[in-house]
Amino acid sequence: MPISNYNELFGLVKSMTKAEKRNFNLYAKRIGGDENMKFLQLFDVIDKQKQENEEAIFTGLEHIGKQQFSNLKRHLYKQLVTSLRLIHISKDTSIEVREHIDFAKILYGKGLFHQSLKILTRAKRIAETSDLDLLILEILEFQKLIEARHITRTGALKNVELITEAENRFTSVHSEVRLSNLKILIHGWYIRNGHIQSEEDYDTVKEFFEKNLPNYDLDSLSFQEKVFLYQSYVWYYYTILDFKQCFEYSIKWVELFKKNEHFQKWDVDLMMRGYFYILTTAYYNRDKASFEKYLEEFEKFRKSKYHTFNENSRIFSFIYVHNGRLTRFGLSGEFEDGLKVIPKTLRRIKRYENKIDPHRIIVFYFKIAWIYLAAGKAGKSVNYLNKLFQIEIGFLRIDLQIYSQILFLMAHYDLENYDLMKYLIQRAESSFGKIKNRSKLQEESIKFFKKINRKGKSDHIDLFIEFSNELQLLQRDQYEKRAFLYLDIFSWVQSKVLRKTVSEVVKSQIKNH
Repeated sequence: MPISNYNELFGLVKSMTKAEKRNFNLYAKRIGGDENMKFLQLFDVIDKQKQENEEAIFTGLEHIGKQQFSNLKRHLYKQLVTSLRLIHISKDTSIEVREHIDFAKILYGKGLFHQSLKILTRAKRIAETSDLDLLILEILEFQKLIEARHITRTGALKNVELITEAENRFTSVHSEVRLSNLKILIHGWYIRNGHIQSEEDYDTVKEFFEKNLPNYDLDSLSFQEKVFLYQSYVWYYYTILDFKQCFEYSIKWVELFKKNEHFQKWDVDLMMRGYFYILTTAYYNRDKASFEKYLEEFEKFRKSKYHTFNENSRIFSFIYVHNGRLTRFGLSGEFEDGLKVIPKTLRRIKRYENKIDPHRIIVFYFKIAWIYLAAGKAGKSVNYLNKLFQIEIGFLRIDLQIYSQILFLMAHYDLENYDLMKYLIQRAESSFGKIKNRSKLQEESIKFFKKINRKGKSDHIDLFIEFSNELQLLQRDQYEKRAFLYLDIFSWVQSKVLRKTVSEVVKSQIKNH
C-alpha cells in the first residue's frame, strides 16, 4: 500500500485539515526514532510548499540519496494513512469493525480465543447497526472457526446457531450484491447508450431490467438492499424517460435516509445524491413547487450537517446544491437573480477544481453560459462556453458538448457576429459527426442556423417563426423531450418571435404549465 509517487503524497498532505496535521505531528513524535524524524521533516517541507516541486524538496534534504528519498516518501505516506485511520475510526463504523476483527485475530494468534470471541461479539453488534453484512459474514466465519477448533463451553447449540445465522446473512449478502449489480448494469446501459430513442430501445431496456431484477419482498429487505433497489429504479425510469416515476423513486431513496438518521452518518453522500435526482427530475417534470420544496429542504440539511462532513462530502454537497441553485433559474426564469449566484459557484469551482471530475465542471459552465445568455449577457455566455471547450474530456458527455455548440451559435447570433456563422456552423457539424444517434432537435437547429447564414437580417424573423413551429412539433415527440431538457432553445426562439426577453417567455410557460 505505501506509495512513493510524489504527486500522490503531495495531494494527501494538502488534503489534510489542521486537526489532522496536528494529530499527525503528535503521532510521529510519539513513535520517535531518527528515521521517523526524517519523515516528519519531509512532511513539514511538503506542507509549506505552495506548488508541487519534488526536485526542490529532494535537493533540500541533505545526505539523502534517491533510493533513500523514495523509501522516505513511502514511509511518510504509510504513517500519514495510519495516523488518519486512528482519527477516522470513531467516524466510520466499518473502520471500527475492521479494527475489532484485527484485534480478535491477534488475540486468537496468542491463544486467547475466549477474548477473541468476546471482541468478535462486540464487533458483530456494531456491524449490525449499519447493515454491514459482508463484515458480519466475515465475523461469523471467524466465530465458527474458533468454535470448531476449541472447547469454548458456549453450549452444544452454538455451532447450529452460527450456521443458521451465517446462512441467513449469506442470503442477505447475495441479495445485496444482485441489487448492487443491477444499479450498476442499468447505469452502465445509460452511459453507453443514453436515453432511449425508440420503441425498440424501450423494449430492450425493459427486458434488460426485468431480466436482472431479482425477486424480492420489500418488507424483508435491509436498508442497504432498499437503497440499491430504489437506485436501480431511478436509473431505469431515467433511462426510459419516465421522469414522474423517476421522481417518485428518488423521493423513496431520500425518505429512507430521513427515517434512519444513523445511516445518514454512514453514507451522507448517497443521501445527497438522492436529493440531486429529486431536483433533476422535478426540473424535467417542470414541477416548480416540488423543486423549490426539495431544494430548500436540501439546503437546510446541508447547512445543519456541514460541520460533520468530510472533504469528499463537502465537495459533493457543493456539486449537488449549486447545480440545484443554477437549475432553479432555468425553471423560474429569474435569470437576473442567477447572475448574483454565479460568482459564489465559480469560487467553489476554483477551490475544488483539482478534485472535481472535468465533466462536472463542464455542466457548471454550460448552465452558467445559459443563464448569462438568457439574462441578455451573450458576451459572458461566449466566455464560459470557450472555457468549456478548452476542457479535454474526449467522448465524455459528448451530448453536452454538442448542445454547447448550439448554445455558442445562439450567443454569437445575439452578439450579431453574423460573419462568424459559417465557421461556427462548420465547427458544430464537425462535433456532430462524433455521435451516431443525433437528436432531431440537434439536426434541425443546424439547418436553422444554415438558413440564417444564407439570409439577410430582414428575413430572420420569418425563419424564427418557421423554426418555432418546427420545434413545437418536435416537442410532441416523446423521444425528443430529452433534447429540450438539455437546452431550452425553444424559449430563446420564442423570445425573438414574440419580441420578449427569454425570462418573460420562461415565466409565461410556467404560468401555462
